[in-house]
Amino acid sequence: MTNKVVVLGSLNVDTTLHIDQMPKPGETISARSKTNSAGGKGANQAVAAARSGAITSFIGQVGDDGNGQFMIDALKNDRINTDHVAVDQAHGTGSAVILLDSQGQNSIMVYGGANQAMETGMLAKSESLIESADILISEFETPQEVTYEAFKLAKKHGVTTILNPAPASKIIDGLLEVTDLIVPNETESAT
Repeated sequence: MTNKVVVLGSLNVDTTLHIDQMPKPGETISARSKTNSAGGKGANQAVAAARSGAITSFIGQVGDDGNGQFMIDALKNDRINTDHVAVDQAHGTGSAVILLDSQGQNSIMVYGGANQAMETGMLAKSESLIESADILISEFETPQEVTYEAFKLAKKHGVTTILNPAPASKIIDGLLEVTDLIVPNETESAT
């Protein structure tokens, strides 16, 4: 039997600038190359699920911009259902700028944008999707309140919930009570 996975999470366009060394404060340097790619913890989890053979759907939000369409197209290219990806007129699509030096060290700056503007009210349209899932996965690049409400819906319908608590932050009251499995990395386990 093929699992049905729903991911509630972030959609970011990652811009990676390949540089020789990190700039000093106030210094301007040139990048050797630049790449844009689909990213965000939610998008990455959805792609992993889809490529593992799961029937995968996404609940999230992008801005009304080219980056938003880029992210929707990227999910569709991996056969991920995007019917529950909303378009936010007031905020841009989430993005990250990654400085990657020749030693493999990086510095990352993230703009949450439409990811952080998600609200619990948008879940009403997604309850039937959540109900039909075997697994609901979420993370912390979107508001925890939205994850909490989605997990409550999942538990109401007997759906397994998985939480990736990244980036590490204080967990809101009640969220762990509706979480079946928590998958922190070493840094998140320590906080």
